[in-house]
Amino acid sequence: MNALKAFLRWCHRQLLFGLAYAWRCVLFRTTFIAITGSVGKTTTKESVATILSAHFSTAKSRYNQNDRYGVPRTILRVRPWHRFAVVEIGTDRPGLIRRSARLVRPHIAIILAVAQTHTNVFLTLDDTAAEKAQLLDVLPPTGLAILNDDDPRVRKMADRCRCRVKTFGRLTGLDLWADEVSAKWPARLTLQVHTESETRWVKTNLVGEYWTNTILAALLTALACGISLKTAVAALERMPPFMGRMQPVRLPSGATLLRDDIGGSPDTFQVALRVLQEAEGMRRVLVLSDVSDSKKRAHLRFRELGQIAARVADFVVFISAHGHYAVKAALRSGMNPQCVHHIADLRDAAAYLKSELRAGDLVLLKGRSTDHLSRIFFAQFGPIGCWKNKCRKTILCDLCPQLRPEFSLPTLEN
Repeated sequence: MNALKAFLRWCHRQLLFGLAYAWRCVLFRTTFIAITGSVGKTTTKESVATILSAHFSTAKSRYNQNDRYGVPRTILRVRPWHRFAVVEIGTDRPGLIRRSARLVRPHIAIILAVAQTHTNVFLTLDDTAAEKAQLLDVLPPTGLAILNDDDPRVRKMADRCRCRVKTFGRLTGLDLWADEVSAKWPARLTLQVHTESETRWVKTNLVGEYWTNTILAALLTALACGISLKTAVAALERMPPFMGRMQPVRLPSGATLLRDDIGGSPDTFQVALRVLQEAEGMRRVLVLSDVSDSKKRAHLRFRELGQIAARVADFVVFISAHGHYAVKAALRSGMNPQCVHHIADLRDAAAYLKSELRAGDLVLLKGRSTDHLSRIFFAQFGPIGCWKNKCRKTILCDLCPQLRPEFSLPTLEN
């Protein structure tokens, strides 16, 4: 039975890919923009699409559908009248970027960063970089590669390009560079961007300096597509944070929660914790489950998390079977025993936080996608229909029919 299911899934993938490949051949009038990188793909995709859609008919990947099913489905949703198509491309195995790139055949390729993700198949950062760089191999001579100069592995990818290359980052003299970057909560990301001939201030709705290169990549892409810097900046300043990615939401208790529960790689942990650490004048609450893509054994990993939590937060709740290791480490690091807790059950943790959180708190909700911590967030508003201990889905709970909230979904914090 398992073999039959695997065979049917294979047939479905092959059919989906074949249909998408044939449809892509029809879309010769559409300019395709492909985005990859270990972190930041979805928000960059949303940023680019936000700017382009204000002036042209534009298609884009839905949510974070960037895998071997999501990419062909995105192609099949593009129509001949779309002037641009913005496609997010991810990978969790060697060769998937190459396969997706041959399907998309982009005119513009954006590579953001190389970080520690899927370390069970990409053992080193160089392995990850080699996978990401395959996107550049399909660019035509008239195409354009947009690369993050701040990442040395991405910068080196320019050597393999047979097309034009434009770079962005913090270094003066790039095609687009940034300085005067500020994002200390409760302020949102603000930065000054420069081209060779123009300077603009950008005031975004995004939380944290982490998104600087996302903004630069989107603006540089807009310039390459013939949109002025002034116009592109105006469009970006209206864009809200994407759900589950440092997304601020006001809770009924009056606390503000930063949802960052779509990914738990070490690199995303560092930048999210920095936002919490730099916040002043409020109680900083950290709610976390576990780190993904870590090669450390559980007890060592959680001891390190406990030590970090003691430095960045005033109140911590660890939600994991191994959370007791983190509690002990946090206590040894000087945390008040009344301010650090281990609650293994997700439903119990949600109930405890509902009684504990108060107006003025800043709460960072951080964990792996597979832990589905979103349910803690939703439970602050009312009853929900799913408290599974294990779930193989990788989508956000917002998109899952099993969530069944008995209330209207909340809106972003302004």
